[in-house]
Amino acid sequence: MKRFVAFALALALAPATALAQVPPPPETAGVAAPSAQQMAAMQQVHAQMEQFRLQSRARLLAALTPQHRAAVANVVGQLALSPNPDPRAAAQQLDAVLAPAEKQSIVNIDAAERANMHALMQQARAAFEASLSTEQRARMAQHAAQMHAFMQSHPRPAKVSDPGSIVLRTLGNFGFGSFGVIGMPGHRF
Repeated sequence: MKRFVAFALALALAPATALAQVPPPPETAGVAAPSAQQMAAMQQVHAQMEQFRLQSRARLLAALTPQHRAAVANVVGQLALSPNPDPRAAAQQLDAVLAPAEKQSIVNIDAAERANMHALMQQARAAFEASLSTEQRARMAQHAAQMHAFMQSHPRPAKVSDPGSIVLRTLGNFGFGSFGVIGMPGHRF
């Protein structure tokens, strides 16, 4: 019995032991792994972004009348429990329910959150670039120029945020990923 327990324990700990012995990944294409300081800065930015999201969520809910909060809860609940969820139809249903003043408040709240996120990301980028060597900054600038050229040659249609989509995106990810586009990954920014 003791041998069995020892063997079971050894099997259970084998993956953890193997992972502990794996060396850190080497540099990938000349890009060093982030330093502890850079990782701490990224974690701080993520915490601030989450704070912005929570504030926007609270402001959005406060902008709705009690009756419309109940309607939103109903639509979101139906969407969450549906075997075939249709986020676009749910967003249209919300757009039909919301009052014009609520719609404008929702759009304004979303615009303010995006502006705050953009400003935070610009600050984080500037701080990150300041921590790089001259060579690393040059490579980063070259990559940015390539990305800019790619984006210019592959324009995307302008994004139109309707209040219903914003509500669904803010309260939970119901098929709306980055910037409210169906089928994109779950991150908003």
